[in-house]
Amino acid sequence: MRTGGLRGLGGGVAATAAFCAVAIFPSRLGEGKRVLASAEHAPPACLAPSCEPGPAGFVDRVDAQIEARMPQLEGADRRLLARTIVGEAESARIDPLLVLALIEVESAFDPDALSDRGAKGLMQLREPTMRRELERHGLVLDDPHDPVANVRAGVRYLRRLLDAFGREEVALMAYNAGPNRILGYLREGEIPQRFHGYPRRVRSELRRLRRSMGGATATALATAHDVPLPQ
Repeated sequence: MRTGGLRGLGGGVAATAAFCAVAIFPSRLGEGKRVLASAEHAPPACLAPSCEPGPAGFVDRVDAQIEARMPQLEGADRRLLARTIVGEAESARIDPLLVLALIEVESAFDPDALSDRGAKGLMQLREPTMRRELERHGLVLDDPHDPVANVRAGVRYLRRLLDAFGREEVALMAYNAGPNRILGYLREGEIPQRFHGYPRRVRSELRRLRRSMGGATATALATAHDVPLPQ
């Protein structure tokens, strides 16, 4: 079955074409397009609401989600991961619930997850990609399975894909299948149907999270940072 939504793509192809030269070499994908600050807004010991990224109490909700999915993670480490997810997403203008949905689909919150293609950790990045994302911002990768480092790299990588491909649905396909592969299909005029299931799974999980965590708070966070809300 052919899909009209991504066939031809009009302005989408034109926008993506501007990135062809860099997308052929993923190490330079969107290089210099956006510089993100570190998500560590305050020392982990600071518990005051003013120390937390996002709306008041939002880190608490993310913390609770992580506790449910990663009960083995100690409290201080879990809090740092929750703050990293919210802070990195806030800095990148990405809905933090989209990050949580991506983690669920990619690894089911298993920090030791390893794919048959060598993708590692919560957000399932290959080590060269993870190392490259962190080095661009002066950060050093010690352990590819470290949840905080993995999330930092994953959110920044996703931001660059969003910048390059313009549409969230296509950026998610590129995250899953690789930007060069998706770019090749775009240049041919159509992305095969088999790649469309991945963004549908992520958006389904995102809708579940919105229901379980309170849509009003999540919507307020996304709107405050000009984040597009998936349908």
